[in-house]
Amino acid sequence: TSRKITTVLHNKGTSGKAHLTNNIIYGYKADPDDKERWIIDEEAAEVVRRIYRLCINGFGPYQIAKILTDDEVERPSYYLGKRGLGTNASVYDEEHPYFWRGGTVSAILRKPEYIGHTVNFRTYKESYKDKRAVKADKEHWAIFENTQEAIIDEHTFNTVQELLKTKRTTKFIDEPANPLTGKMFCADCGAKMYNHRHKYGRVRKDIYYPKGHREVKPQDDYA
Repeated sequence: TSRKITTVLHNKGTSGKAHLTNNIIYGYKADPDDKERWIIDEEAAEVVRRIYRLCINGFGPYQIAKILTDDEVERPSYYLGKRGLGTNASVYDEEHPYFWRGGTVSAILRKPEYIGHTVNFRTYKESYKDKRAVKADKEHWAIFENTQEAIIDEHTFNTVQELLKTKRTTKFIDEPANPLTGKMFCADCGAKMYNHRHKYGRVRKDIYYPKGHREVKPQDDYA
């Protein structure tokens, strides 16, 4: 019986006609006329769009989490839980409805579902006896494009993925990293140039130089 169920789920997941997960991600909701189809939950989707805009503007996941917390935006587990949805439908933290975590923001910034794709086989179980799901490597995911309306356009999503590959630091939690970080390359060696912020007297300068090179002053070639 276990093998038959596994085969049925595998066939369903590889057909691309349905999401295998029973929990619709934050930003979407079930279509009242077709429970297999996801439609945009506009209230939550606007928060998702804001998260992507903040990332494009130079804020990292933990900075974005602080901004949303300060603005008292309901975090996903609370937002979904009080509506009887998601993995926290029966138990969710009612005392801290606005406490966003950087990991939550980071997960939202990496989900292909937001550009309209279905992603199946994110997790698997070693045995039918095992109740714990194991995260699958990305190469084992089954991704089907354009299966629902997109919340984020593909160009924005791809730009964010590139930004997430580059560590962007700032000395102040409320200050965004320089938006050019990760986008500039050395004309001589072709290496990615990293942003460093320093004060020279009363003037703050954004300095760029390739990883492994000496730190330079504003008047040098890499300024």
